[in-house]
Amino acid sequence: MRKRVAAFRPESVLERSKEEAERHGFDFFGFPVFELVERQEALKEVKGAFEGGKGDFEGGKGVGVDAVVFTSLNGVKKAFSLCEGKFDLKGRLLDGGVEVWAIGPVTRAELERRGVRVDFMPPEEYSARGLMRLIEERGGVEVGGKKIVFLRSSAGGREILEFLRGRGAFVRDISVYKVAVKDWGEGGEEKERFSALVAYNPDFVVFTSSLTFKTFFGLAERLEEGLRREVLAVLERAKVVAIGDLTAESISEEGVRVDLVAGRSTFEGVLEALKRRF
Repeated sequence: MRKRVAAFRPESVLERSKEEAERHGFDFFGFPVFELVERQEALKEVKGAFEGGKGDFEGGKGVGVDAVVFTSLNGVKKAFSLCEGKFDLKGRLLDGGVEVWAIGPVTRAELERRGVRVDFMPPEEYSARGLMRLIEERGGVEVGGKKIVFLRSSAGGREILEFLRGRGAFVRDISVYKVAVKDWGEGGEEKERFSALVAYNPDFVVFTSSLTFKTFFGLAERLEEGLRREVLAVLERAKVVAIGDLTAESISEEGVRVDLVAGRSTFEGVLEALKRRF
């Protein structure tokens, strides 16, 4: 009998997650807790960053961008969708003077699929911390004086931004999409989904980010007492897996035990870690 994995992911990647889980020999239960919404107003910000203009970079001078950072697959998809037919993002990224940074192989693969080369990627820890560690190992020389643009979620952390600014970079953080808690409507779908999770009784519960866990936990807190206790019991019975140290910290803060912190911050990396560990 295959081990059962429950994962909390954006609805747009649930099918791909299911395929990955089955390819690694697991059964899969997908639970979408939020949706990803493009920020239409970000198009003007993207144009401004590349074309120059007062205030586009804090303290930066001159026109243009030296490096663009994509922190996730969704960041790539939403940025290109936002700019399609309105701004030649690919052309700007292919400019010989612009470096493209990607956090993780999935992000890199999506950029390469679109014909964009990737110049810089953390080799092991696919996170902002991994990027900071890589820059530190290189002495920080590459970032001083550079104008760096992040195209990512509105929920992105600020630690990496302050890290780069502290090393002399001029940083522009553009939220190309925001995370919205899924609207379950008035038909009781939320209760049904949580009841289905309890009935599924997973062997492993995977949280892919701090935001994912916090959203899930907040939704669970709104449930009627009996169902809420059953959901929390699922977390006690199952092995709880976190992608990254920040996610693990968020889970532990709520008194939930974390059994495994994935060394590679990808869903596929989590599945491989589960096969090795359990």
